[in-house]
Amino acid sequence: MMTGRLFPLLLSLAVGLAATAQTSMNVASRDAMLYEASCHLYEKGDTLTSVSMDMEWPEGLNGSVLPELQHCLTAFFFGQPSAGYREGWRNFQLQRGKEIRTMKDDRASVRRYCDMKLHCLWLEPGRYISFLACLEERGEQSVIASRHLYFTFDLIHQKILTQRDVFNQERLWRNAGIRYQFCEVLDTTSNAPLTDTVDWEHLPGQFALEGPYVRFDLGTDSVGGTYSLVSSEVIDVLFSRNFRRWLRQPLPAAGTAHLPDEAVYAALPADSVFPETMPRFEGNISEAVGQNLFYSDNHRESTPRGKVIVSFVIDVDGSLKDMVFLTVGNVVLNRAVAAALRSIHGWKPAMLHGRPVACRYNLPFIFCFR
Repeated sequence: MMTGRLFPLLLSLAVGLAATAQTSMNVASRDAMLYEASCHLYEKGDTLTSVSMDMEWPEGLNGSVLPELQHCLTAFFFGQPSAGYREGWRNFQLQRGKEIRTMKDDRASVRRYCDMKLHCLWLEPGRYISFLACLEERGEQSVIASRHLYFTFDLIHQKILTQRDVFNQERLWRNAGIRYQFCEVLDTTSNAPLTDTVDWEHLPGQFALEGPYVRFDLGTDSVGGTYSLVSSEVIDVLFSRNFRRWLRQPLPAAGTAHLPDEAVYAALPADSVFPETMPRFEGNISEAVGQNLFYSDNHRESTPRGKVIVSFVIDVDGSLKDMVFLTVGNVVLNRAVAAALRSIHGWKPAMLHGRPVACRYNLPFIFCFR
């Protein structure tokens, strides 16, 4: 794949005006996606649990908090359905005990490890959003539980698409000729060098829509690492009438509703609302991001020629947390910006009464290629 670099074009005066921390109010938004990359350590009795998170979590789209999608994701990752990421994460933390900073050198303690990953595969604005979700829990010697989920969420009808929603079941399972050709297509488009372990009789299982493609999970591992990415034109004969109608269905008119602040922004201590000194970056933030921003040329067509707004909290130690993108149309670009922001250092926290305080910072970018 050919890789290009995308540079943010920010005039110095515009940066000084637009990139000012907004501590007294949050930016109203119709779309928001949280990018969470963090590690945590918990202690409960004689059990120590290390949790690693790499999440691209939709806080809401088109003014909706997407309750059905929130229930699905929180149940998958946190064990019970909740209203959203923050509520589900709080409940999960309570079950793991108190958070500590370092792993104790105690041979009598029981160690557990939990890895969570939520990767956005595709967003078709107003129509659907697709994900790969992975969860693995391990002990010191073996894997306790491991599962993954490929799925597409229908933004029009607020539901997860099933096989019956997308595929003609008669042709998919009962027409021997079509089924043989379908398995041949999966075999030739597989990303796995060896497909001997694939259970062809029970495919398709999990799947996700990705623009002009459909991704089929081949089910040979617990993390969704083996799959076939098939052009929709190749398997057009398998699509159901309902699915074709759904693809042609006009999108609902864009509303004016905004997401509630509590669904988008993490609550901060009261003393962070009006700091005496705002957080700042030592150096040129546009140059720093531009030098660390890598973006695929293959997605230039969907690159917005305007503002990309990211909101994050600058913590008391100058680290970034609670990174939320308020422009969600291009998930690949957002992922690249999030990675660039995490890789640079030089933030100075806000100050109040001579001590650092956490503060939310809203940063708009204007992008262009050169």
